Amino acid sequence: MIGIDPETGLTVSGSSQAAQRLKKAITTQLASVEKRRKVGGAYRKQFGLASEQDRMIAINRIHRIIANPDNELSDIVDPSVTVLIGSAGLAIKVDYTFNGKPESLTL
Repeated sequence: MIGIDPETGLTVSGSSQAAQRLKKAITTQLASVEKRRKVGGAYRKQFGLASEQDRMIAINRIHRIIANPDNELSDIVDPSVTVLIGSAGLAIKVDYTFNGKPESLTL
């Protein structure tokens, strides 16, 4: 797949393109994209709340986002989501395998 980096407008492919798709899926609220209402997830509903319970909910919601077939993330396998409580809210790190290579995304 070939995509466009939303920050630079340049063409991206391979692992950087997979990271962009994952980042977009996590940061998109479910039902906010016209004509593609099943894209995204419920992670944004948390509004950055930071407690131990919210940390576990965030991990669950991110796994659901990755498993959602409408987000087109089936080529991202073996995801491992780590959420840490920081001074500014939750810090997310997703470790996954893409095309047989280990990759990582930090939000």
